[in-house]
Formats: sequence, structure tokens, C-alpha cells
Amino acid sequence: MPATTRVSSSEKRLQNVASRIKSFRDEEAGFMASLFHIVLRKAHRTLPLSVALWSILELPIELILAQSWPERFASAAGRLIWVVLALGTIYKIRFVKRIFHFLCAVSSIVVAQALPMAYESCLLVFSVLVVDLFLKAMALWITLIGPLVDPHSH
Repeated sequence: MPATTRVSSSEKRLQNVASRIKSFRDEEAGFMASLFHIVLRKAHRTLPLSVALWSILELPIELILAQSWPERFASAAGRLIWVVLALGTIYKIRFVKRIFHFLCAVSSIVVAQALPMAYESCLLVFSVLVVDLFLKAMALWITLIGPLVDPHSH
């Protein structure tokens, strides 16, 4: 009899350890899910802000490459529009968010098509365009993936 008591006692201990491990795994999964939602929420704010800041940072290069005053004015006005749209997106103005994401999509397509030509002509312009493409594509991607991961994220 003592052998069966020991076996059942050992089995109970193993079951207890297994349930604790399962409990830790469940807590870890819950923690990872909440961490992912926090990162997703932060990305919704930081990516449009990054697009706005990058837009301001690339303005001097565009002004140097512009060949006339109307081109310089158009570049500055375009950068100002990106900043305003990004700020509207951060403050969750629905109509502005839609315009911002639409322009991110269009801009990503146009920039992606221009990359080979930029690579051949000027490495600096190519590098600036790659960063621009990455930021705008990520801003668009985070918006598209958000509702799939958390339907209540709007």
C-alpha cells in the first residue's frame, strides 16, 4: 500500500507542477497579447508622427533639388500638407485619417516605382525614398492590420 500512496502522491505533485506551468503559460499569453495591443496603439500614433517628421527632414533635399521657385513652393506646401494630415491622424479625425492613409498608399506605389531610377542617379535620394516608403507603408500596414487583430481598435 505505501508504494501506491507514493505513486499517487508523486502523480499529484506532477499534476500540480503541470497545472502551474499551464497557468504561467496562460498568464504569459495574456501578457503577450496585451503587450501587442499596447505596441499597436503606440504605432497608430508614432508612425504618422514619424511620417510628419521625415517629411520635414527631407524638405531641405527637395528644396536643393528643385529647379525653380514654384517647385520649391510646391515642395514646401506638400510637406506642410503631410504634417497637417499626420497630426489629424494622430488626433483621430476620421476623414483626415482616411485621406492620410490613402495618400500613404498612393505615395508608396509611386515611390516604389521610382526607386530603381533613384538608385541609378543618386544614392542619397534613393536612401531618403527608401525611408519614406518604409514609414508610409508601415503607417498603412498598421492601420490595415489593427482591425484584424483587435476588432474594437477603432
